[in-house]
Parts: sequence; C-alpha cells; structure tokens
Amino acid sequence: MKKRFALTFLITIIGGILGLSAAIAFIWDWFGAGWVQIEASPEPVAKLISIERDQLWVESESGTLFKYTDAENCISDCWMRVQSIPDPVRYDNPDPIEVKDTTCSPSLPLMRVAEKIEECRVEMWVSRNYVFALRENGSLHFWQSDVFGEWIIVELFFGLCGGAICLSTPAMLFILLPEFIKWRSKRRDEKTG
Repeated sequence: MKKRFALTFLITIIGGILGLSAAIAFIWDWFGAGWVQIEASPEPVAKLISIERDQLWVESESGTLFKYTDAENCISDCWMRVQSIPDPVRYDNPDPIEVKDTTCSPSLPLMRVAEKIEECRVEMWVSRNYVFALRENGSLHFWQSDVFGEWIIVELFFGLCGGAICLSTPAMLFILLPEFIKWRSKRRDEKTG
C-alpha cells in the first residue's frame, strides 16, 4: 500500500511540474504566437542589422541595405532599399517604456536558425517581444508576442494545481481505489467470518 501511495504522490508531482510548464509556456505566449515566414528579401540576406518593433534592417550579400516594414500587417512589397539605418524613434507614449535588445521571455523555438535579432519593449502592463530570424536556407521569419505581467503568480498557481489534479485524480482511481476496495472487502470478510 505504501508503494501505491508513493506512486500516486510521484504522479501528482509530475502533474504539477507539467502544469507549471504549461502555465509558463502560456505566460510566454507560446500557445498564442507562432513564427511567420515573411516575404523574401530582394537580394539574399548576409546579416540582420537592426530592429525596431516589427521593422527590420538587413544587409544583403552585395552590401545593400534593405528595410522590411510592418511585419505584422504587410503582405507584399514590404521591402525598400535604404541608404542608412535611422536613429531610434521615440514614441510619445504615456506609459514608461524600456527597450531591451533581447526578448523579455524566451522566443518560441525555431530550428536551423543562422542568425536572430530581437527586441523587447516593456510598457506599464505588457512586455512586447519582437524577433526576426534568418534561417540557414535564407528564409526570414518573424515572431511577436505579448507577455502580460499582472497575473503571473495566479497563472503559475493554477497551472501547478491544475496539472497536479489532472494526473493525481486518475492515479487515485486506478492505483489507490482498487487497493481500497480490496482492503474493504478483506475487512468485511474478517467481520463476517
């Protein structure tokens, strides 16, 4: 019986860990945001130069600078040749913004990435991640996610408890319940016998 309790306890811990992992992926917006392949550059890209929100500056193999505009909405003819990279634009925003040259949460994994450029804009209630990735085959991909920070503790708590309950309930039904029924019938037999 002790082994069955230990197994049920172990399964409950595993469920909690899985639920917590799912909650973290939810907080990082891995379920709501995915990588999107963007329009190919007019010339093969040698390296990613700069990023500002959903705009990207690249240098082609011939040394020409190109800018990709509005990755979230642009469908075609999104590239333009530019002479230089402009200074960062400061938006008039009442919320304090901190701009980081890395994401505020890990980006969704993408295989065979040759180079990646990323940015996080921290606002009052949300952190917005912007990532462009150049894959080994020369294709460009864009990932954007919003991380809301006001309910993180609650989401982690529900993920932990939900995962533990989801695995402990079947574990109790299939591991402990048969043993309990066996113990009750044995006890009933002892009383009647």
